Parts: sequence; structure tokens; C-alpha cells
Amino acid sequence: MPRQSTRVQMLNDLDQAALVVARARYQHIMEDDDSTDSISSLDSDLDLTRDSDLEIFLNIMLSPPSPLSPALSISSDFSDRDSSSDDDHIITRYNRLQDSIATLQDEISKAHVLNIPSVPLPRAPQLHLLVHFGEHRPLLFRHKLRVDPEIFDDILDLISDHRIFHNNSNNSQLPVAIQLAIFLNRAGHYGNSISLVDVSQWAGVSVGSVVNCTNRVMVALLDQHDAFMGFPPHNSKDFERARRYSAKASTCPEWQNGVLAVDGTTVDLYATPGFFHQAFYDRKSKYSLGCQVFIMPHNLLIVDYSLGHPGSVHDAYAFRSTHIYQEHDTLLPANHWVWADSAYPLSTWCITPFKKPRNGRLTANQRTFNFHLSSVCIFFS
Repeated sequence: MPRQSTRVQMLNDLDQAALVVARARYQHIMEDDDSTDSISSLDSDLDLTRDSDLEIFLNIMLSPPSPLSPALSISSDFSDRDSSSDDDHIITRYNRLQDSIATLQDEISKAHVLNIPSVPLPRAPQLHLLVHFGEHRPLLFRHKLRVDPEIFDDILDLISDHRIFHNNSNNSQLPVAIQLAIFLNRAGHYGNSISLVDVSQWAGVSVGSVVNCTNRVMVALLDQHDAFMGFPPHNSKDFERARRYSAKASTCPEWQNGVLAVDGTTVDLYATPGFFHQAFYDRKSKYSLGCQVFIMPHNLLIVDYSLGHPGSVHDAYAFRSTHIYQEHDTLLPANHWVWADSAYPLSTWCITPFKKPRNGRLTANQRTFNFHLSSVCIFFS
């Protein structure tokens, strides 16, 4: 049998209480010598063991007296008699009990009560493990937050003083380090494995706190956009390290001037777009936005990006909207170039593999070039 709801159980208990009060009042009336004759006919006709007679009895004893109800004639007979003050006091208490029960029944019938679990949801937060991971297991730290511990500390130093993390509320916010960890854990994963409930249980906070932490950190990061994003000067240490890194990756000193790498990716959309959704349907059978990213190979520093094209747009077309493509003569030093795959156009500043001609074959030198170029791209990735 299905479990009886709390509302129904409470109403049944009140019905039983009303029945007890009505029977007590009825018994009191029966014991009154002056009223025995007037009630005897009612008592002989009603059988309280039958549901129909019990309903009639409760309607008579619990309903407010009206000019057409038998209870009025009974109450009138009592009022005409010289009853003692004790009897009047008892009848008044019976009436108050009946009124209280009726009020409770009305409140319960109209109340809307949420079904709150009796046992709170247990949580086993794992945030404290990040301290151990950062000191002794950096790979596990990177697996959870998708950044190295040193990068996490640098981001934390840049956003800790942001005004979004300070307010005049009596309820203080979580420490900025915890909010950043929650954001990075959520942003670094995708799909069912990173739902709001999963993140809240991992961090030991509520679902609403996960949403608030994500929004605050996003605001702080966007305000730091210009500090995070920027093209390094030609004589900077980043360019020098990138040259050494490229020469090591390619085992060819002449290739050291390939200081940047570009590639495209997609950002999956949460739901199907309402307008022109066909344009966002990419080759991986998902609805997404296209993204172009330029990085420096030695530290994966993002120096330029382009975001907003529909997922079905080819990388070669989205590549044109980047800042480096439009101003490569100014941004790139002389005789320097960007490494790219075969989806991008070949130029003096963008080096791509040789494409196999239609109905033809690559030469031995072209295959050798592609072999070494692929090793550079694999080394970068």
C-alpha cells in the first residue's frame, strides 16, 4: 500500500479528536437529568458504530447551531432551564475545543507544505585534498582544476582584491581560493560528470553557492582580461624561450623562429539555438561556437583568440577574424611565423604541412617536411 501522506494523517487525527470531544459532550448531555428525555429519542435512533449515523452525529454536535438544526432546539431547551454555572462552563469548553479543531482542520486543508527530507543530505567535501595535491601530487591538482598549482596562485593573487568578493552583508563569502577552485573545477569539465549537484558535493557547499562562486570569479577574470591577454614584445624573454623551445622540438635550429602555434576548437552549446541552428551544427554532430587560439609553445600562453563564429564555420575562415591575421606584419618579428595544420592557408608567416594533390602524390622531400612538422605539433600539444 502507498504510504499515507502527512496531511491526510493529520486530518485523520483531528477527526478522531473531534469524535472524542463530541462523544464526551454527548455523554455529558446524557448525564444531565433535565435533558435525558430530549436526547433519548436521538440516542435510540443513532448507532455510532455505523458510518452514516456517525456522520449525522458529528454534523449535529460539531456544526454551528442554525435555526433549522436540531442542536438549536436542544440548546434552546438548555437555555430555558436553570442549569448550574458549572454545566455552562463545561459546555463552553466543549465549544472552544470544537472550534479549535475546526480551525486546525481548515489550516491543514489549505496549507501547502513542501516534502522536506527528514535526514539532511550528507556531504564529503574534498577541497582539503587540493592542498596535498598542490604540494605532493601536482598531476592530480591539474586533473581537478586544469591548471598547475603555480598558475592557480598567480590567478588568485590577481583577483583576490576585486570588489566582487567584498560586500557589506552579515553573511561572509567563502574564501576567494575556494571560490576560484570551484570555478576552475566546473569550467574544466563538461557533461554529466560536472553537474551543479556534483560540484556542490565535491566542494561541500550548496548548489546556490556553486552558482554564485562561478559568477563572481567570472566577473573578476573578465575585468583582468587585458592583464591576462597580450602580445609580448619582440625582445622579451618569452620570445627567446619560445625560440629555444621550437629548436628543441624540431631538432632543427633553422626552425626556431616558429614562436607561435594556432589551432581551432569548438565550445559546445548548452541547448540548440533558436535561430539558424543549422549553422551551429559542427562536424562532431554538436551545436557549438568556433574558437581560434594562438599560443606560445613553451608556456602555452594565449596571446590571441577569436570566439563567436558558428561551429560549422571552417577554421580557415574563422582564422581571418583574429588580430594576428589582420596585423601580422606588426605583431610578428621579421622572418618569424606561426605553426598551423593543413586546415589553414599557407603563407610566409603561417607554415602548414604540404597537402596531397588531387590524383597525385607528395614528393619525398614533402613527406620528410610533413614528418618533422608533425613532430613539432605533437611536441607542442
